[in-house]
Amino acid sequence: MVYNPAEDTYFLLDNVKNIKGKVLELGCGSCYVLSNINSDFKVGCDLIKPDSLKDDVEFVLGDCRKAPIREGSFEQIIFNPPYLPSDKIIDIAVDGGKGGVEVALKFLITSLRIVKKPGRIYFILSSLSDYGRVEQFLKKMKIKYTKKQKELFFETLYLYTVNNV
Repeated sequence: MVYNPAEDTYFLLDNVKNIKGKVLELGCGSCYVLSNINSDFKVGCDLIKPDSLKDDVEFVLGDCRKAPIREGSFEQIIFNPPYLPSDKIIDIAVDGGKGGVEVALKFLITSLRIVKKPGRIYFILSSLSDYGRVEQFLKKMKIKYTKKQKELFFETLYLYTVNNV
């Protein structure tokens, strides 16, 4: 199932639409975000190929938790992972694992391997998930990050920017 753009998608896009360089989106879904950013080199990776792709977006079919991409290949990596807590991953578009961050952590570990130095990683999490686990992981690894938030009626969205230097 492909995730249709929603508030989290638009929050991510508002903050990355002007990024430059080689950009990879893990779990790109419909490629909505990639299709609307200004970079000249855009690649999406997901388990399911989108129905249609703009001519300026390349696509890699694969498991983003193990992205079949060479180390240090991209200057910017973005992802809006499934982040809803769930006992089982039934809907890969929204179920993020027991704490809601298990998939996000795997994407982040993969991103840290793929991103160039210096480079940036941008990703979304929710107040409904155990986002503190991700912050503990970043602090343990001594990785600097910033966090923006957007309040919604039913949750708070967090946009993390990781500087990989």
